[in-house]
Amino acid sequence: MVWKAHFDGGSRGNPGVAGAGAALYDDGGRLVWKGAEPLGERTNNEAEYMAAILALKEVLRRGLSEIELCGDSKLVINQLSGAWKIKEPRLGVLAEEFNALAKGLSVRFRWVPRKDNSEADRMANLAMDGLAPSDDLFSGKDEIPRQAVVEIVVFSDGDGRYFVDLPRLRCSCEEFASRGDCVHLKICRDAGFAP
Repeated sequence: MVWKAHFDGGSRGNPGVAGAGAALYDDGGRLVWKGAEPLGERTNNEAEYMAAILALKEVLRRGLSEIELCGDSKLVINQLSGAWKIKEPRLGVLAEEFNALAKGLSVRFRWVPRKDNSEADRMANLAMDGLAPSDDLFSGKDEIPRQAVVEIVVFSDGDGRYFVDLPRLRCSCEEFASRGDCVHLKICRDAGFAP
């Protein structure tokens, strides 16, 4: 089974305030990363392309060689896969950026219904709202700096799920709340995900 990268972009106004969201699932179907990026004023289609690029950058950062790219935009999936021609010049530039990044990767494209793309959609909406993806997991209301990608690592065991916010070096577990450090952060540091 291959890792899956989901993407979604949106624009309120088209063009309007736009955001890109992405989520990465390992070969066991577990969510291992999610990111959001505010895009300023863009069209909906530009935001979708930029979300696909956001997902691909995380795939490259992790050194993966094979990925299934999933999105609910038939336009982007069909244009990036080569099934449809790209007529809009601005989208052509974004497709060139995607293809340059994807060189040497094995990328399979798959359209998914919106209901199966909910985490990427949620990240895109958080980006459009100017909120960090971790805001629903932690108490802070930090804004995402433009062009930033916020990363979350999810740990799951029999007792529950814990979320490590890598940029802020915080965890949602009780051990972190009482000590300011925890085993989940240690695992992330040992794996090289956190300083």
